[in-house]
Amino acid sequence: MTESTNEGSKTGSEGSNAGSAAEDVRRAFAGLPLDQKISTLIQVEIDMLGDAVGSVVSAVSQAVDDLGKACESSQQSGPATSSAEGHTSAS
Repeated sequence: MTESTNEGSKTGSEGSNAGSAAEDVRRAFAGLPLDQKISTLIQVEIDMLGDAVGSVVSAVSQAVDDLGKACESSQQSGPATSSAEGHTSAS
């Protein structure tokens, strides 16, 4: 029972540190003039959009690579199978 209490306090302190950092950011943001707030929000949105595009490109690239590998393996096994079948039918 003391272990779960210790884990809870660790998680609570980590959460407290994250909450404190978030609160510091909120305070700093609140102190900015309106034009800097808008500029900051636009920069954050652009960063998030860049991350999203990067994730999509990475996923598509991985899918194309996987498809290419699948096609290569089917082409390599295809002629060997048809060659063996052709040899069997010729005999």
